[in-house]
Amino acid sequence: MKNYFENAQVNWNYWNPSDIVFKSNNITKKLLPSENVMSWKSKSDRDSRRLEQIGAPSTSSTGWNGQVYTTYDRSGYKAIAVQLKNFKDEFPNADVDFIDYSEKFDSVGNRFSRIDALVYIQSFHNLWQWVRCPQTNQYTKKASGSVAPVDEGYRISYGGQGDSNPMAFDRFEELGQISRAIKDFLVECVVPAKNGEFDYDQLLVA
Repeated sequence: MKNYFENAQVNWNYWNPSDIVFKSNNITKKLLPSENVMSWKSKSDRDSRRLEQIGAPSTSSTGWNGQVYTTYDRSGYKAIAVQLKNFKDEFPNADVDFIDYSEKFDSVGNRFSRIDALVYIQSFHNLWQWVRCPQTNQYTKKASGSVAPVDEGYRISYGGQGDSNPMAFDRFEELGQISRAIKDFLVECVVPAKNGEFDYDQLLVA
């Protein structure tokens, strides 16, 4: 199966398509190679599973209760972790965590901060408001207005990583390009797959 992101319009430098990992669900398992899909329960569980997957060095210790704990070396750890949200809605959202713990330096040897930045790709395809039902006196969420085209309706929010952890402009540009590619994946693959309109044959390797 092809990795959609190998053909994305991204100037890959700090990350590469193999760093992208989507949280597993019925759709992502059909749209992406198995190495780009993973199950996790929490952020720490996700990182541990990913570090194990990429073969990061580890150490084990035994707790007072006899349980064995494994700790992974995060130096060099890179990932773009994507979790689809509001998946039952017409237009799912995506929470994206950009991670790069590798050591990098500028041209005069100044160290760059490590990256752990959040991006939110959210649906604003139509407005909504709370409407009170006169019979039950309960408020329900109702859509109002026209629905925007699938591509136009997605918007991006950058969670950042704090002003004490700045990144180079070229890394920020790459982060933006990858975010756009994930939005395109929602538009071109996820939404059509949810609607039963996606041609899975296009994912086959020739």
